[in-house]
Amino acid sequence: MIISRDIVESIIDVGSGFFLAIIIQLTIFPLFDLHTIFENFQIALIFTIVSMTRSALWRRFFRKRKQ
Repeated sequence: MIISRDIVESIIDVGSGFFLAIIIQLTIFPLFDLHTIFENFQIALIFTIVSMTRSALWRRFFRKRKQ
């Protein structure tokens, strides 16, 4: 069941980060002349993928270190 809990935690973590990024971008990006929802979505998706990769690498690092 540990794998299941890890997956749920990751989905909640990444999902909430993704939606928070969209909200922040909708607020801030017009100040930089970026206005379309599609641009906001693309940028948030890139940051989400980077965040997921970073989290997975740190998790592996600490699991190996723990052993």
